[in-house]
Amino acid sequence: MSKKVLFITSGMCKGGAETQLIKVALYLKSINYTVKIISLTPINEFDIDYDKEGIPVVFLKIWRYYPIKNLNLLYQILKSYQPDIVVAFMFIAIIFARLLKKIFRFKLISSIRIAVLTKKWYIPFRATSGLDDIIVYNSLASKINFEKHGYVSTKGTIINNGISIPDTINLANLKLPKGKFVWICIAHFRWNKDYNTLFKAIEILKGLNFRVDIIGEYNNGYDPMRTIKDLKIQDHVNLLGFKQNAAHYLAYADAFVLSSFSEGMPNALLEAMAYQKPVVVSNIDCNNEVLEASNGGFLFQKENAHDLAVKMLNMMRLTPNERNALGANGRAYIQKNYAEESVMKHWSNLINHQFKAEKILLNH
Repeated sequence: MSKKVLFITSGMCKGGAETQLIKVALYLKSINYTVKIISLTPINEFDIDYDKEGIPVVFLKIWRYYPIKNLNLLYQILKSYQPDIVVAFMFIAIIFARLLKKIFRFKLISSIRIAVLTKKWYIPFRATSGLDDIIVYNSLASKINFEKHGYVSTKGTIINNGISIPDTINLANLKLPKGKFVWICIAHFRWNKDYNTLFKAIEILKGLNFRVDIIGEYNNGYDPMRTIKDLKIQDHVNLLGFKQNAAHYLAYADAFVLSSFSEGMPNALLEAMAYQKPVVVSNIDCNNEVLEASNGGFLFQKENAHDLAVKMLNMMRLTPNERNALGANGRAYIQKNYAEESVMKHWSNLINHQFKAEKILLNH
């Protein structure tokens, strides 16, 4: 009999957590699990034919207008699908899954993708704590923080983000453009990415021969061009919008920069390091965890534009061989700890273990 896994997430946004969810779902499908996804919102930013891929997604409607309809649909899906395992990504999805577990008695794997508990979910998250069968963190920093503050009462394990490691031969054949130093930043224009700090750092450095290519979707509430024009840094910033082939731009950059003041474990950082790029990133828990272990670049004090400018300048002043050494350190670390194949096997082993535990429980 096929093993049934149901994923519940807040929405299918083009974020790191959702990207990992899809990778895990596709992998489980490839090893003969039956997989379904529930998106608690109608948000769908991925260009994927989910049904064709064998991972059908049910999108709920806007809760403000259809709360009863959504609740009824959730109930009917769980009743008809009868999952053996539910995997919940993100706080709101975890809270919903915990409540649904009280009715349907499935095994619940809750995946926490950030090192801090968001204020708006604090009370319902704490109130439902203990209903998970196991918690999966994507960084040691998250696990330590949640357990230290008593946010969870269930044992947890760490499964790193799965990253596709590019071929070393292809990397060796890359010819970077001469002259101008090219930075790459891959991050959507969201509140936690702190582009203002990056733009202010660029202003401090303007006049030097460099540019920053930025790949990411704009947020309707923020106009980056206005800030760029106010700071007179148009010659140093290249806004590319969202790109499906972000890796192409990443491969041809000299270094990677990310100015976030809050992250879970940024895929963009891990992918940059997989492409053997030296990095400059904010000194927050998850970044610190990776950089301290890998020696793949520099950390700067979060929300400190001057310190970011100093670290970017230090990176640009290194010789190509020195930057290549940092990049090689980072790639070796990612290959050892984040290679997609081993991460997916870790997920399947965990889910299979929970599946066996569920069968033992039912037989008793």
